[in-house]
Amino acid sequence: MEVIEVTKYVFQLTLPIVNVFLVDHPAGLILIDTGPKGSKDLIFEGIRQTGKQPEDLKYIILTHAHHDHSGSLAAILGSVNVPVYASALCAEMIKKGIAFEPGSKVLSFLLKLITLFGLIRLQFLYIEPIKSSVRTVQEGDQVPAVNGLQIINAPGHTSEQIALFYPVKEALLFAADSAENLKSLKPAYAYQSAKINLQTLKKLAAFPFDIAVFGHGNRVSKENFKKMSG
Repeated sequence: MEVIEVTKYVFQLTLPIVNVFLVDHPAGLILIDTGPKGSKDLIFEGIRQTGKQPEDLKYIILTHAHHDHSGSLAAILGSVNVPVYASALCAEMIKKGIAFEPGSKVLSFLLKLITLFGLIRLQFLYIEPIKSSVRTVQEGDQVPAVNGLQIINAPGHTSEQIALFYPVKEALLFAADSAENLKSLKPAYAYQSAKINLQTLKKLAAFPFDIAVFGHGNRVSKENFKKMSG
């Protein structure tokens, strides 16, 4: 795991298959996404490397329910009692332990075939159900409520995905999985709709951020993000 200082108050924890983020907010430490199952110790070590302790964690925000973003949520909540924020559908899914919802009838049918109509349990489809309450957020909400990260509905990759805008000096866009920047900057795979995802990218590009970060890959400038979004 690598800890990258994105700005003075924002850190990227580069886990084996995904990035999660720490925001050192005046109201307390914010964790954005939790990585796949088994990531808790890595995340807690990353927190310590930033000069904080796991007990300083005050908020968890999930961008969407996919297992690589929500898989360690239950384990983290077993160690620290903090509120979790997610979109309404994401909250409903993680309470049931569902990490993946097909975005189309075709994908739904293919999954049924692959799993022999539910007889085979594929790990990436599920997480440990979340027993604690999840606070639902919608477009325009802030976490925390004062000078917080602004919630942006960001469908396309999944229907329940949210992005986050942090309007501070060196303003940040947490673009979740609307795009990725691994070998190159490009729209992420759209399980719901590629067309909707492109609309989301144009919407996100209109925010006055300086740096965009992603669930997968390296940060980019607004200029490069805007070029990619068209």
